Amino acid sequence: MHAKHFVRGIALAMLLASACSSAFAQAGKPIRWIVPFPPGGITDVLARVVAVRMQPGIGVPIIVENRPGAGGMLGAEIVAKGTPDGSLLFIGGVIVPTAPSLYAKLSFNPLKDLAPIAHVGYSSNVLVVAADHPAKSVADLVAMARSRPGQLNYASIGNGSVLQLAAEQLKRDSGTNIVQVPYKGGAEMIAAVITRQVDFDFDNAVQVLPQIKGGKMRALAVTSRERDPLLPDVPTMIESGYKDFDITTWTGVWTTGGTPPATVARLESEMRKVLASAEFAAAIQKTGVIITNLSSRDLAKIVETEAVRWDKILKFAGVKPE
Repeated sequence: MHAKHFVRGIALAMLLASACSSAFAQAGKPIRWIVPFPPGGITDVLARVVAVRMQPGIGVPIIVENRPGAGGMLGAEIVAKGTPDGSLLFIGGVIVPTAPSLYAKLSFNPLKDLAPIAHVGYSSNVLVVAADHPAKSVADLVAMARSRPGQLNYASIGNGSVLQLAAEQLKRDSGTNIVQVPYKGGAEMIAAVITRQVDFDFDNAVQVLPQIKGGKMRALAVTSRERDPLLPDVPTMIESGYKDFDITTWTGVWTTGGTPPATVARLESEMRKVLASAEFAAAIQKTGVIITNLSSRDLAKIVETEAVRWDKILKFAGVKPE
């Protein structure tokens, strides 16, 4: 009896997978994968590398579209308000759990109107200063900030970015008063740190690695729980005395909320096959992304936890929904 039940279960699973795959093919429309940033960035690269390898298993074309705007919410809205049939995908990260705290008049709720598929991976961020900055460690930087309240500053790309959230958590956890100086993009931030227009910033490890290796910047700590393979000699923020400081630039994928569970499960299954492959790992090696390949449930839990966490940090920073 047990053997019969097992065989029936396998047969049923195969039937459901086949039916779902056929549904995509019978629908006849391609899957549109919305990337909320311009072409060429890490998020865009991840989407394209996964899409081309996922397409054969799904059975329909997967077309990547770049739809930047409104801090990523333009792309999220397209997917959240789409037809709930799995024909739309959205790739993003911290913008999903922080959106309710940043935007007062969103026409959708990203926590409810986007259905999680998989957590792809993360990359470390790093606390950097200019090579000639007097701070040689996180402790040095914090001591300077405490001795000169309101005089130290940091560069950011605006409220709600994971880099700004990291800086504000450092301020809160260290009890310091440090001023945010917003810039339009990463290149401007890097230049501002190197030329000492600002004291420090948190930046993506891959982005600033050339400046660190070239002797223009000094890395004080990485923000991931473990040391980054790119910077093995640089301590973590946790090692530097900040026990809850685990802040990474992570990436997840969602489809439209209300999509049938079988369709979501099919998308998750095909995507996670790609994420588990050695071919995918080799294709993204140079991006510095550490593959997590976590389930839809894991992604849902991460979003739920971070929505609460970042709401507290944004309120501490005095950021009000706009």
